[in-house]
Amino acid sequence: MVGTQKQVINWLLEQNKDKQYEVKEYKQKRSLDSNSYCWLLLGKLQDELHIKKEDIYRDLIRNIGSYEVVPVKNEAVEKFRQAWGKNGIGWITETMKSKLERFYQCSYILRLEYL
Repeated sequence: MVGTQKQVINWLLEQNKDKQYEVKEYKQKRSLDSNSYCWLLLGKLQDELHIKKEDIYRDLIRNIGSYEVVPVKNEAVEKFRQAWGKNGIGWITETMKSKLERFYQCSYILRLEYL
């Protein structure tokens, strides 16, 4: 449901009271034109710098994107990295040594990056 504060409240009041709902601010997604222009510019940088545009894009995400640090059990690290990466080229994971090993059997923590 997308609407004004009043519309959302009225909608919620009509819903099943035993269920839980998540409310978050609506943000318009980037247009396909904006996305195409981004990749066009990345292609021009690729030609000048002789670096693959995908690598430039990932580097930009590392520098200006958002990230979270998450502990993951040793046996789940690779599966989690694969699942995270399926979201798109800009969904990056980096493993780092964890200080939580003796508490959670986590030898590594993952830095999850995304735009």
